Amino acid sequence: MIMIRTFIAVNLDPAIKEKIAEAVGDFNMKGLKTVEPELVHITLKFLGNVEEDRIDAIADALKEGVTVEPFTATFRSIGGFPGTKNPRVIWIGAEGPFEALNKQVEDALAGIGFEREGRFNAHVTIGRIKFSTPEQKQRLPLLFEKYRDFYAGTQPVDRIHVMKSTLSPKGPKYEAIREILL
Repeated sequence: MIMIRTFIAVNLDPAIKEKIAEAVGDFNMKGLKTVEPELVHITLKFLGNVEEDRIDAIADALKEGVTVEPFTATFRSIGGFPGTKNPRVIWIGAEGPFEALNKQVEDALAGIGFEREGRFNAHVTIGRIKFSTPEQKQRLPLLFEKYRDFYAGTQPVDRIHVMKSTLSPKGPKYEAIREILL
């Protein structure tokens, strides 16, 4: 049985990724691993390792259960989770009816046996802090202030994807294996 590391995502337009890439460079520092701009996306639900023969059932459940109309998303502001004082994750905010979309994804997949996650905050992860350094303590508050009004643009959201994630020493590779139109 082949297992595929899987998640459900909204993929970003190249123009948005380009704008994000311009900002990500400023966050390049020791102990902070930035996400390659071509890999940025909004994760609606992480499924983990899933049997390959369940992928069609996942896509079918999403096609049936996700009824959110296409919308325009706005990407702006850079912050940190759990907060900007001592962040573990650096993010860009995503505005639009993502909570409704996430709830429908959760409901659809709960119907075929996937556990609900229970919390969701629409964002694009652009970095993860592996370990804290004095440089981060000094620079991150200034960067959060600089990018508080950051604007990466808008894009239509008219589809979601079932994504395959392959981990390697060079970093993850993502591939859209199913597309669900909204």
